[in-house]
Amino acid sequence: MTTERPLAGKRLHIAGSVGPRTPSALAVYAHELVRQVVHGVIEGGGGIVVGAGKEPTLEEGPAQVFDWSVLEVIAEAIRSGICPEAMGTRCPVVVVVSEKGETEIPASRRGLWTELLGTGKVEVKRIMAGARSATMIRELQMGYGDALFILGGGTGVEHLADGYKKSCKGVIPLDLPLGASREDGTGGAERLARESRVNPLNFIRLRGGELGTEGAKLAKIATDQGRAPISVVSAGIIEILAVLAPPTAFYVRLLNPKHEAYERVEKYFRNVVDPVIEERGLARVDLGKDQVESGFLNVEVFKRLHHSMVAVVDVTGERLNCFIELGYALARPLRVLCTAEQGTKLPFDQSAIPCHFWKDGEPEEDRKEGFRAFWSQYIDRSPLVP
Repeated sequence: MTTERPLAGKRLHIAGSVGPRTPSALAVYAHELVRQVVHGVIEGGGGIVVGAGKEPTLEEGPAQVFDWSVLEVIAEAIRSGICPEAMGTRCPVVVVVSEKGETEIPASRRGLWTELLGTGKVEVKRIMAGARSATMIRELQMGYGDALFILGGGTGVEHLADGYKKSCKGVIPLDLPLGASREDGTGGAERLARESRVNPLNFIRLRGGELGTEGAKLAKIATDQGRAPISVVSAGIIEILAVLAPPTAFYVRLLNPKHEAYERVEKYFRNVVDPVIEERGLARVDLGKDQVESGFLNVEVFKRLHHSMVAVVDVTGERLNCFIELGYALARPLRVLCTAEQGTKLPFDQSAIPCHFWKDGEPEEDRKEGFRAFWSQYIDRSPLVP
């Protein structure tokens, strides 16, 4: 990430809908806002996650979904050359569809769809053949988005927000009263926007010097029932995305420097775990080395562990506090990777959980490759408690 491309490597997932009785003026406002946000993300070096399919419209008004407004801007960005290049196998734009949804793309959008498929910058992901489950589409989308922007909608956006928050990814809900295309849910993005003003840290966490300004930044994107200038709101959303804290990997490990295994564990985390964590776009939380936010270390441990996306739990030394933290991590819907020095005896309850045993003295590149392979094999295991 650079100051010129502050969103490089980040994908924003955009979702929502407009209710059938929503005034057309509000829907027009929402579509223009979405267009400006997408343009800002692409210009900032970021990518997009979205769906594609049919395009229901209000009576004599704009569409009730935002997918095609998003895809129009992406196509314009690709034509003009501002869309980021693919990063290896990681395309900047991911579109998730069902087999049936793809057949429902309207004739007026077929040309745009074909154009996008030929650009090399749009990756299409399909759920199981024959399935049309909206839930399956959303769950697949969540794996590709780094943050979520929602407006209007009902049950669908509520499901997405819950999933993103469980994965400790940022959720930016808009307060615009758009309703939901299916008139379902419990208030959709509008309700979630109200909640975000009360508990901002439940929705976004900002990095470094921006920490503590979450509430102010969310207040800046208030739409005032569609009266706030769209440029101001969209700029506020881009500003939030640019300073979102990266998801964290929490380290559970031996911290007593007097223990005979301490130096070996320290070397393993610094030379092996740290580089692999950084490769995956995560920020480490190692309370033996990093700044503590709370005045009480025991409170800090569980607070930071609770809000992490990944826990790397090393039980070398068989310390009781490590096993307590492992138990807490396993009870959370986060990803847990267990490691230990070769020769460590695992307790009965942990022995059924995959564990990567490392050996001191092996070449560091070999040890990193071993941890990478273990990560790839087990990082997507379902949590014990979903």
